[in-house]
Amino acid sequence: MALNKRRDIIYTLYWDRGGANMATHAVLEELGVAYELVEIDLAKQMQRTPEYLAINPNGKVPTLQHRGEVIYESAAILMYILDQHPDSGLAPALHSPQRGHYYQFLTWMSNTLQEAANRWAHPEHYITSDVSVGGDTDLSQVVDKATQDLNRCWSIIDDELGNKGPWLLGDNISGADFHLFMVAYWSRRYDSRAQDWPNLCRHQQAMLQRNSIQQMMSQEGLTFEC
Repeated sequence: MALNKRRDIIYTLYWDRGGANMATHAVLEELGVAYELVEIDLAKQMQRTPEYLAINPNGKVPTLQHRGEVIYESAAILMYILDQHPDSGLAPALHSPQRGHYYQFLTWMSNTLQEAANRWAHPEHYITSDVSVGGDTDLSQVVDKATQDLNRCWSIIDDELGNKGPWLLGDNISGADFHLFMVAYWSRRYDSRAQDWPNLCRHQQAMLQRNSIQQMMSQEGLTFEC
């Protein structure tokens, strides 16, 4: 399904409901730019079609198309889009010290927090097929370790928000906050939930008040209460 959200389309975002596209989708709304949504229903294996694999050979979402270029990986897409809109205030100035923290949080969330979240949500991707107990694949150790890692990650971010808040970079919201909201949303069904940490819960509540988040969630058919 393609949805033309604005006239004179600038960006095309390939997405799935509640997928890693959530942050990019909300940022596009926050910016108020022209974009098109093209749904890739993972449940229907649309990511495995030759047509989509020709766009993103990883067979994942999100993917962004802009001016004939294709970009994938959620953190990279966020950084790319916000570099196109330097006056938005959603990314620190290029040579400011805050820019380093902005890169730090986005890459840390992508490589560490999101990796632990993926291990919890899809433990079957992290073992070989011959690891089994009584004929059934034993995933408990993968899930337990992912839960431990998530607890550690949430503790780190909760302390950061408590020390600097209300946003990851202090007084100013950035693209990193949209990425954090996305992973925090996923964790509502985990054994380790972001909403159970006080500063993270406040962050989620603040994000949920933003019109861009509300629009994104409405378009993707999502609901969430912290």
